[in-house]
Amino acid sequence: MTVSKYFEVRQGDITTIRFTEPELFDTTLVAELKDQLIDFTERETPKKLLLDFSEVEFCSTAVINTLLRIKKIVVRDKAGQLKLCGMKPNVRSAFGMLNLDGTVFDIYESAVDANATF
Repeated sequence: MTVSKYFEVRQGDITTIRFTEPELFDTTLVAELKDQLIDFTERETPKKLLLDFSEVEFCSTAVINTLLRIKKIVVRDKAGQLKLCGMKPNVRSAFGMLNLDGTVFDIYESAVDANATF
């Protein structure tokens, strides 16, 4: 299992990144998170990537921008799939307000639900 300062990674047929930091707001934190996520995604090139937000209470739009970059790497550049899961209502509502829930991102209640759709 790969461990970052802000997330844990489980690799197998489906690569799961579980965010471990409850507040993804601080600009320094978000910048480090962005660098670590992009580096991991480019280095490991997962074909099936699940991002688990179950520990996240708050999420800034800068994180959402990073996820858009991750999606480009995984889906467009590598012909893979990206799914999100485990969002608390306030985090998911941010994706909804930006019209990203169900349009740009496939968001599921749980990792089990998301894994069943790969």
